[in-house]
Amino acid sequence: MKAEERRQKIIKCLNEKQEALSATYLAKSLGVSRQVIVGDVALLRAQKFEIISTPKGYVMSNALFSHQYCARIVCQHGLDKTKMELDIILAHDGIVSNVEVEHPIYGMITAPLNIKSQADVTNFIAKLNESKAELLSSLTEGLHSHLISCPSQEAFEEIQQDLKMTGILYTEI
Repeated sequence: MKAEERRQKIIKCLNEKQEALSATYLAKSLGVSRQVIVGDVALLRAQKFEIISTPKGYVMSNALFSHQYCARIVCQHGLDKTKMELDIILAHDGIVSNVEVEHPIYGMITAPLNIKSQADVTNFIAKLNESKAELLSSLTEGLHSHLISCPSQEAFEEIQQDLKMTGILYTEI
């Protein structure tokens, strides 16, 4: 299989799935190494394909915004309230598309999350605990924002209200 044909198959696979596909999975299904897939994805991005890397693999950006309403929330909390924050968002059928922090040197740092199920929350928390890694928000004293995709503006407002009641939603001081 030629490289261009392989890249078209990668796009086809990603367009057919709402879930992230790992580079390892794509490599096995296309008979190449994981590194070849990583390179192909980089070239596809350069061709303006909006492929996002998530902790679970690659996904087309439109899969992160499958609901009708998208808006941003600003939160501030420590590691201890991370699961609570995600659970509240999911309880209202929200999808946590990304996390952003404002860094004094690098500016806005954005990381895709694509958290849309309880299994995703469990996986995220497990990786966080296993890796002993810091949250991006540790760079900003817990202050961060999320792009949330929801079924409606009403659902988004309910998320904000519940986060405010728990002290997670950032409010001006």
